[in-house]
Amino acid sequence: MLYEKKLMESFLKEIARKIYEKHPKPEVLTIVFPNRRASLYFRKHLGEIISRPIFAPALITIEDFIGGFSTLKVPDRLDLIHRLHATYREVMGEIPSSRNESFDQFYFWGDMLLRDFDELDKYMVNASGLFKDLRNLKEIETGFDYLSDEQRDFLLEFWRSFGENLTGNKKKFIEVWAKLYHLYDRYKTQLEAEGLAYDGMLHRKVAESISLQAAGAYKPEHLVFAGFNALTKAEERMLSFFADQGSTFYWDGDDYYVNNVQQEAGEFFREYQQQVSLKKTFPDSFPSNLRQNKSVNLYGSAQPTGQVKLMAQVLNEEFAKGLKAEETLIVLPDEKLLMPVLYAIPAHAEKLNVTMGYSLSHTPFFGLIELLVDLLISKRKGHVNHRPVMTLLGHPYVVAAGPAEANAKRKEILRHNWVRIPQSFLATAVPLHRLIFGESEEGLLTYLTAIVREIGTIEAISDIDKEFAFQFIKIINRIHNVIGALPADTSVTEKERVQSIKSFLRLFRQLVRAQRIPFSGEPLRGLQIMGVLETRNLDFKNVFILSLNEGVFPSFGSKGSYIPFNVRRAYGLPTVTHQDAMYAYLFYRSLQRAENIFLFYNTETDVLGQGEMSRYLQQLIYESGLKITRHVLHNPVQPTALQPIIIHKNEEVMAAIHNLNVGKAGFRGISPSAINTYLECRLKFYFKQIAGIKEPKEVDDDVDARILGNFLHQVMERFYRNLYDRKKSKLVEQGDFDNSEAAVNKLIDIMFIENFRLNPNEKVAYEGQRLVVREIVKRFASRILEQDRRRSPFVMEAVEAQGLLYNVKIDHAPGYVVIGGKIDRIDRKENELRIIDYKTGKDKMEFESMDSLFERDAHRNKAAFQTFLYALLYKANYASPGMQVIPGLINRDYLFGKGSVFGFKVKKGDTVIATDLMINEFESRLKPILEEIFDEKEVFDQTQQIETCDYCPYKNICYR
Repeated sequence: MLYEKKLMESFLKEIARKIYEKHPKPEVLTIVFPNRRASLYFRKHLGEIISRPIFAPALITIEDFIGGFSTLKVPDRLDLIHRLHATYREVMGEIPSSRNESFDQFYFWGDMLLRDFDELDKYMVNASGLFKDLRNLKEIETGFDYLSDEQRDFLLEFWRSFGENLTGNKKKFIEVWAKLYHLYDRYKTQLEAEGLAYDGMLHRKVAESISLQAAGAYKPEHLVFAGFNALTKAEERMLSFFADQGSTFYWDGDDYYVNNVQQEAGEFFREYQQQVSLKKTFPDSFPSNLRQNKSVNLYGSAQPTGQVKLMAQVLNEEFAKGLKAEETLIVLPDEKLLMPVLYAIPAHAEKLNVTMGYSLSHTPFFGLIELLVDLLISKRKGHVNHRPVMTLLGHPYVVAAGPAEANAKRKEILRHNWVRIPQSFLATAVPLHRLIFGESEEGLLTYLTAIVREIGTIEAISDIDKEFAFQFIKIINRIHNVIGALPADTSVTEKERVQSIKSFLRLFRQLVRAQRIPFSGEPLRGLQIMGVLETRNLDFKNVFILSLNEGVFPSFGSKGSYIPFNVRRAYGLPTVTHQDAMYAYLFYRSLQRAENIFLFYNTETDVLGQGEMSRYLQQLIYESGLKITRHVLHNPVQPTALQPIIIHKNEEVMAAIHNLNVGKAGFRGISPSAINTYLECRLKFYFKQIAGIKEPKEVDDDVDARILGNFLHQVMERFYRNLYDRKKSKLVEQGDFDNSEAAVNKLIDIMFIENFRLNPNEKVAYEGQRLVVREIVKRFASRILEQDRRRSPFVMEAVEAQGLLYNVKIDHAPGYVVIGGKIDRIDRKENELRIIDYKTGKDKMEFESMDSLFERDAHRNKAAFQTFLYALLYKANYASPGMQVIPGLINRDYLFGKGSVFGFKVKKGDTVIATDLMINEFESRLKPILEEIFDEKEVFDQTQQIETCDYCPYKNICYR
């Protein structure tokens, strides 16, 4: 590909040359362009052509040209919709659902209405006729003679569907439809009274009186209109007037699509060629640039990011061949790819210019403000919920302001499982953190503005982030100016405060999604990156276009409208067909003078099978006759077979295994739950006990078996410890349960305060999941104490008994294994001693056999294994002559089942008593398991029982 070849003459350079040749004094001319960027390039080309100093012609956009004929001013869209809301409530007052509609609820509907009104005026539609209730079909035949037969047929087709039996939705439609003309008329009247207008209203007023307005404003022979297409009816009327007066027109088209009725790209030009006034402004023929010799390369790649990476690679290769950045354009139909493209541009492009809007909803500030609103909604009595807090502490801006402080706060919250966090804890010395988490006496908008301003002063953030901050401050200020300040927390009730914040968030989301950041730069230098609309009238030698897929280019459908499709067609309002024709023109126009074309599309459709190759691309391939070189980036799917994970016991691993006997602070030996883990999956045991891979910590406020179990254990332990501290005796008597209900309630409160770090000076608020946890724990605890009362008197030997150790002799080094554990409860009545494990789950109180407890089976009774191991520990640490040791569970079946008896049963037989013989049998089966753990020839491998992997925290490591 050769890049030293001279660039084909661009459209703007061509008209600059023609104007300079035709007008020796170009300063008398006024040249009107569709957009401002075209005028910049025209000025550049004119400067290249002239041979002597001259005064430049006046260069203006069509919007400025039309606005110059009127004294009306166009406010911004938020102001217009706010005014429309007031008028809407006046006109729609009889409709209950509309009378009390707040501004944030109205905004989406108001934006759509304003767009409809704007189009009605731009297309010079008879609004009173359009908004009529035409269920009387004869009225269409007699009162709409200004419509063509085809247009009347469209109206008839729509209104026939409104028969006698109207559905609820159709009744609502008719009710609102009947008032829309009054709304339209009153709104325009009110705006005009204040010297204001929306774009369409201004265009219509100018178009309707253009012959009077234009008198003396311009000499028609000094007016030049360049590069127009897809005119509105108002624009068409104005341009037709100036065409009749002798103004000059330059149309930017190509013979390929203008003179081929199959090509929708030329639809508007063919229509204007039939129009009485405009047809005389067209040249005898259009150039045939599109079919001239071009280098066209088509690239297919999976996923949008794949296109970006491939585009960057191709661009880098072309730079090496001599491609010049100033002659190169990258078109981005999908604005979400702007940031990836900017990061992917190779270093050869030292300068670049972005000419497209970037949605503020794609910036980090959008997510930040949503989090701040969530934080404020969660605020109660100086405390906030952990979810928005944890996300905020991980937000890049909050981290940039104070990395160490943000990380320390996160660790502290996780360590204490802090569900409701005091604002005083979060408001550190870091200014941004103080603003976010501290108490604010001002209103919401002031609070947000202060935070955004502070972020803008952080040195660690980039210039583009500071630009984002500036744009968000503009939006917040605009909301403040239009709808006023939102009330501070002190002036309203809690319900009103939350409702006000939620209303703001709804409005804010809608506003931000409609806002674009106007990137500024040097438009005439460096590599150019543009959106589709921004390419109008501009030509480049080298053109890269991404995202050539249906739904992106062209996009799916059009924006919402209250005017039904058939009614729009009847009145000549824009439809999807109109949009397709306009974007088809922009596609071909960007290619027609290019010489080196690089087109990219996504080869992967979405889950619904949509998003296939763009129809424009299909047309180019099969209809243009251009030679297109196709490249498909193919990554063959070659899934690597999952290899079993096997950990061999090398010297380092064996040292870690031996350290199990030493243990950690507060606990020695291998616990029953660790041995259960080993039987379940040897690899899981390695990850957890040997490698020490911790599960990711999160603040946990969900109701699950672990939380319920922990709370129940803590309540029962505190109850009996308090009882012992009061009596200084292990004997439990019937009178000890007289105030048990109040004691349980108090203990549950204490558990919530301690576990969720609540304020101990405030009453615990039970709502949602907290209420569920309290009721379940209270029911279990009350039932246990009721059972204990009936069984009293008895001796409570121990609760949460720790420090019980037993050395099991093995043949491998170091010659013994330390077993340790904590027994939930040991009690004694007469000669019966119970080893108790509290369970709130579905654990069973029977098992098949002693052998079954040691099987590597997902359905083995792990609770029975654990409790028998506790019995072994007890017998090894305490002499119990003449005592019947009965291991068992206090669980749901025992507490709430009918006729349940404490203890385990083997195959529904008698209750198991842990005799010396049975404990010895248990130990004899346990010993080989421990031998295996300490045997360096054995490996840690994955379980074959795949179902046990479902809830394993390490399953992502194993890809199971």
